[in-house]
Amino acid sequence: MEPVIEAVRHLQSLSGTLIRRFRAQIRFDALRRPAFLADRSGAAAVEFAMVALPFLTLIVATVVISFIYFSQATLDAVAEEASRLILTGQAPASGQGSAFKSLACGMLPSYMTCDNLMVNVQAVASYSDIDAAAPNITFNASGQVSNSWSYDPGAPGGIVVLQLMYMLPVISGMDGFSPSNMPNGTKLLVSTVVIKVEPSS
Repeated sequence: MEPVIEAVRHLQSLSGTLIRRFRAQIRFDALRRPAFLADRSGAAAVEFAMVALPFLTLIVATVVISFIYFSQATLDAVAEEASRLILTGQAPASGQGSAFKSLACGMLPSYMTCDNLMVNVQAVASYSDIDAAAPNITFNASGQVSNSWSYDPGAPGGIVVLQLMYMLPVISGMDGFSPSNMPNGTKLLVSTVVIKVEPSS
């Protein structure tokens, strides 16, 4: 009889141990489930992938716009320096526009090419006749500028309008960002200087 009682007690002890382990396992799973749901591994990579393109576009746009403003300031400085040739009567005579353009090209920084520079010099009768608006640039079938530019450095005491135009290559088309305003994908920069030529001595 005692062996039977001992076997029953052993079974009760074993079943109690199994029940306790089962309950502990249930509690462990219950604890693990919220931890699994709160797991954020890889979230940073997903979030960066969502904002990477706008962020890179913002970086590129900042650099490109800064470059455009820097180039505009450079062109203004070149126009100011070139205008002194007209102001002091040292500019080439009327009809020698290519010679004056060569002088202006020599004032450009190394990253700006003479091929993209256009020069328009006009003498006007009075200040009310000045048209400082950016000219309308036209292109032929080959993509070359088809405008005809004037070169008239005026006479001593006369009023002259100097316009330097430069087609600056820029990066565009990234996530809708496009600073270009020309059909050939460049940004047209215009610098205008009004000069009253010094009278001859």
